[in-house]
Amino acid sequence: MLVLIDLSAGGVTLFSVALEGRGDVAAVVRAAGLGHLADDGAHVVVDPTALRALAGPAADEAWDEGFAGMCAYAASKGWVEAGGGLLAHIEGSDGAGPR
Repeated sequence: MLVLIDLSAGGVTLFSVALEGRGDVAAVVRAAGLGHLADDGAHVVVDPTALRALAGPAADEAWDEGFAGMCAYAASKGWVEAGGGLLAHIEGSDGAGPR
């Protein structure tokens, strides 16, 4: 997870998704079981269970406590969809949709 502090915009992003290469972001996110591309094209809606699985053996009790805190913070900021998916900003996204 990445906490991005954008000094030019004066904002903080809890975590983000970095893209490498070109392709269909929505298709890759779905196929990986990570979640789905948000309608705005600037965020990936990430399934918290998928994030825990990606953490592998690093997801010990301390990791899980920190992750629960991050999820609670995201919820307090409105960065959680009704189904529980976490909004992750796509780094460098221009909001133009899938790449």
